[in-house]
Amino acid sequence: MKNKGFRGNIWVVLTIVLVASLWAAAASSRTLSFRTPVKLNGAEMTPGFYQVEWVSHSPEATVTFRRNGQVVATAAGKLVERDTKYPADAVVYSNNADGSHTLKELRFGGSKQVLVFGEF
Repeated sequence: MKNKGFRGNIWVVLTIVLVASLWAAAASSRTLSFRTPVKLNGAEMTPGFYQVEWVSHSPEATVTFRRNGQVVATAAGKLVERDTKYPADAVVYSNNADGSHTLKELRFGGSKQVLVFGEF
């Protein structure tokens, strides 16, 4: 009889852990729009909407870009806290000599957090 109670408790704990991990994953993603083609880590992302997901390794992060459910780019980034809370999402890129653009950072509206690429 005790064994059944123990197994029931294990399932409750596992369910709580699963729900908590799914909630944490959802908190680390954002849908952003690129209005111009940008390059990152060898991949070119065309204009459109992307689901950006990151896993923080404090402060480093692994960032994945998905479009229509498909992974189009993965890169190392750094999660930085700035002094200013940004009013809207923003994509910051550099202009290259060949006319292309390289993604430098993603700013999140309503937050002081920024994902920075290639500067660490």
